[in-house]
Amino acid sequence: MIKSLIVSMLLIGCVSSLFAQQSFWKEDFSTGKLSDGWMIVDSTKSAKCEWLVTDQPYPGSFQFEQQAPPIASTSRGYHMQFRPGVVTGEEITKWNQREEYPNGYFQTSAIDCTGKNDVVLKFQHLFRWNNWFTGKRAGLWVGVSNDGVNWKEYNVMDKIPAITQLHAPVNEEINISEVAANQKTVYLRFFWRDIFSWYWMVDDIELTEPFAHDLALEKVTSHQETGNTFTKEDVLKVKLKNVGSQPVDEDFTVIASLNNGQKLTATVTASGHPIAKQEEYEVVFPATDLTQMGSYKIEFAIQYPKDERSSNNVLKANLFAARMNLGKLTKFNKISNTEYEFVSGYAKVKLMFYRDDIFRIWLAPDGEYTNPAANSIVVDYGVKNPRVSMADNGSYYKFTTPQCVVRVYKNPIRFAMYDKNNRAVIYEEAEPLAFGLKTTQTMRRSGDEDFYGCGMQQGNFSYAGKEADIEVTGWDEDQSSNPAPFYMSTKGYGVFRNTFAPGHYAFNGTEMLDKNYDDGFKLMGFTSQLTHNENRFDAFYFYGPSLKDLLNDYTDITGKPFMPAMWMLTMGDADCYNKGEQRTGWPQSTPDVIGQVADKYVEYDMPRGWILPNDGYGCGYVKLDSVVMELGKRGFHTGLWTENGVDKIAYEVGKCGTRLCKLDVAWVGEGYEFALNGCKSAFEGIENNTNERGFVWAVCGWAGTQRYSTVWSGDQVSNWDYIRYHIPTITGAGLSAMNAATSDVDGIFGGSPKTYTRDLQWKVFTPIFMTMSGWADADRQPWVYGHPYTDINRKFLKLKMRLNPYAYTYCHEAHTTGVPMARAMVLEFPDDVVTRDTTTQYQFMSGEWMMVAPVYTRKNVRDSIYFPAGEWYDYWTGKTYEGGKWLDKYEAKLDICPVFIRQGAIIPMYPDMNYVGEKPADVLTLDLYPYGTTSFNLYEDDGLTRDYKEGEFARTLISVSAPKGEKGTITVDIAKAKGDYKGRYQERTYLLDVRSESTPSNVTVAGKPLSAISPEAFNTGQEGWYFDASDRMGRVKVRTNRLSTNEDQKIIIDF
Repeated sequence: MIKSLIVSMLLIGCVSSLFAQQSFWKEDFSTGKLSDGWMIVDSTKSAKCEWLVTDQPYPGSFQFEQQAPPIASTSRGYHMQFRPGVVTGEEITKWNQREEYPNGYFQTSAIDCTGKNDVVLKFQHLFRWNNWFTGKRAGLWVGVSNDGVNWKEYNVMDKIPAITQLHAPVNEEINISEVAANQKTVYLRFFWRDIFSWYWMVDDIELTEPFAHDLALEKVTSHQETGNTFTKEDVLKVKLKNVGSQPVDEDFTVIASLNNGQKLTATVTASGHPIAKQEEYEVVFPATDLTQMGSYKIEFAIQYPKDERSSNNVLKANLFAARMNLGKLTKFNKISNTEYEFVSGYAKVKLMFYRDDIFRIWLAPDGEYTNPAANSIVVDYGVKNPRVSMADNGSYYKFTTPQCVVRVYKNPIRFAMYDKNNRAVIYEEAEPLAFGLKTTQTMRRSGDEDFYGCGMQQGNFSYAGKEADIEVTGWDEDQSSNPAPFYMSTKGYGVFRNTFAPGHYAFNGTEMLDKNYDDGFKLMGFTSQLTHNENRFDAFYFYGPSLKDLLNDYTDITGKPFMPAMWMLTMGDADCYNKGEQRTGWPQSTPDVIGQVADKYVEYDMPRGWILPNDGYGCGYVKLDSVVMELGKRGFHTGLWTENGVDKIAYEVGKCGTRLCKLDVAWVGEGYEFALNGCKSAFEGIENNTNERGFVWAVCGWAGTQRYSTVWSGDQVSNWDYIRYHIPTITGAGLSAMNAATSDVDGIFGGSPKTYTRDLQWKVFTPIFMTMSGWADADRQPWVYGHPYTDINRKFLKLKMRLNPYAYTYCHEAHTTGVPMARAMVLEFPDDVVTRDTTTQYQFMSGEWMMVAPVYTRKNVRDSIYFPAGEWYDYWTGKTYEGGKWLDKYEAKLDICPVFIRQGAIIPMYPDMNYVGEKPADVLTLDLYPYGTTSFNLYEDDGLTRDYKEGEFARTLISVSAPKGEKGTITVDIAKAKGDYKGRYQERTYLLDVRSESTPSNVTVAGKPLSAISPEAFNTGQEGWYFDASDRMGRVKVRTNRLSTNEDQKIIIDF
């Protein structure tokens, strides 16, 4: 974030100065060709590592498989690009053994600098480099020569650490007068040297004359940004430089303004000692006392009347002590009945109650409360009538609500949450809040406590004894692609940090606490440390006590997950169908996707739902309106991939009918606020131009992203491990309310027929998933690998279509409560200690009733399947498994994904169809596993528009009662629909598929006996029932005539 701010300041400064500086030569590569006289040299002589003129980003390579990284300049057009990472790939060690580097440079033709007494080189660039096996001369070198033989070189990568991913172009400005001034022939050379990967992009190269009078503040020299020890006689020093073409020979002043009100002035006596051009000078300020605060915001400003460029006259710096903690309470303020303030020296901290179970702790280390995130993450700051009583208990203040107690200790200031009786600890700070460059909360952690949340963390969902990066770190296992500054504990509390600053959560402190504070309290146990990279602390606390309650509270503050249209629950297909030159035999323009892809779905009888025909950087589209119409006829909704914003969305959505936006990494930048705002813009862009629902596909998510987008784990190589670690990846994201979390079926790189099928199988039981073609040897359509894979893939995709009413109901539950459809086992079975840690991380619940244990090895066997309490039934065979036990060596041939049904399950299903709306859904199948009394509250609306927000939806309560574990009457009650919407079925046929080991003696519908009929007659649509002992250990099949959905219906099966 700091780098981005610096880059932004450079950009602003550059814009403000261009009008006065004299530019006499420029190259922006806008023609798409290399100018005459320029040269490209590949030092390897292989023609594989040459610079090229392109408008494409770096395409991805070994260990940097990213679909669309940023591009060279703000103009985002043609530029020079060097991409050695594509060539060296996994062969880096072999290149190193050969002592060969993919070196290369491009060089300009001669530039005339005659009459230019001073010359400044300016350009924009973007790069990423790896420090593996670098050579002695490693660097990104910009060379200047006036004879083409002797070169003065500048290394422009030395300030950027290896592996750093820049998200915005860097502006470089180098004074090259030493070589170029008054020269008839000046050559520029950009040389990648002695580094193996990854890329360098250069654009907008320019030569200018500097200002005559131009002083620039460079950096603070007396202090570091952090780790300072402030003293009573502290001396501030700052370095400036004369970057103008004339010496400075008049006195001027530099002022330092501190945020504690101090203003220091230093006079530079340049009249006696002129500052020559390009000379640096250190300004020293009078000594001052800096011991009063742990951090300072200082603005240095040059006051020199002749200065011609003001943008570099100001330098803002933040200085932090190594670490400061809240100290003893020095003042207490009651602001209102729900808001209280505690003061310790300059530092202030507020305790603010929003509800009985939600409160906020907000620290201002320097006494000024700030909220940089404003309303971006938090959707509701409203106070909902909390009932708070306050008492001074001597060593601490006690704040009591009907849900919990908050203690604020006085010496030092510490916070704790107790149960409403003030007896059981929910959480307690092990030490006072620490602040500086980073702010850390250290919590006491009990040995049996577990933690969840943290957004989408690759391969993780449970964090006891672990650490989690709350920043975008990458797309591989144990990295973070869509973090969230939120976690919740099995102790019954959750915390959301209201910030966009990256952080790090360590739930693995191993040292035993044994502290005695002045307030008389002794703390023992382990610790967790929760850190964010900012000098403020702003956190919302939730008391559940259940995990589901905590998700509901968290999404009350940050927003509920979006409600998908039903077509979004079908498989998506993405590729670039507008650049046929990339792959032989593929479409040449967007309309060709109809015949060569969409029609193939029809030909192969494959379920489908949505498609992105322009998924690729620079892919573009043509004839969009007709393409959308024709794809719609074949059951597809059309989306678009966007690389640089949504300026055309009114046309694309309103006129052409697109309904989905995929956001490019180059647009959303480094994530955080940029990504969240990008999701919001795209989502609202869709909904502002149609009454249908927004749908965004994004990466680099954050808290709040769940309101707009499906979060996706990134561009990855598929193999068996890819399947394995994505199970906890997706369930873990769900524990941060990311209901629509997913990854590409079989990744986008690598893959195989078996991994494709195994990956698709289990994702059928999650809300949203898609394929992405064009990056591997084999494309990702479900028919590509032929028999038997095509048939198996079709089987599972058709099952997903049938399960739509089940999935849609749970997506609505997510939309109203934050509880996801794909659930870690602990979410459904929080009292079962086996489910709390990583023991069950490779299985999950799809809704309340279906347990899925994906196969993630080459063997057609799944081990380590755990059954919580109760009976469980194999979805495919009907075999019964007893709860509280483990199952190994479950045989799962390629066409079987291990799925088990919980006793009492009610699973509604629609008729077989290949896309939403292909057939009426007026026959509702109820797949029933009777045990005791259970219910399912079916949610339905028009499946497409936002009319449901106006109350246009219906709920149908389906209840089943039966004896527990023994033969007896089964009663199925289907309540009349509550609510209404356009297109609601007034009548329905109900088809019951009931688990039973015995033949019924009688079946009645609304008190009228139903006839026993043959399976053949049943399958023709005749009303009646039959028993099939060979179907999954016994099933009773019941079909009714069309019944009114506006009346209660009762079906009784007697034995």
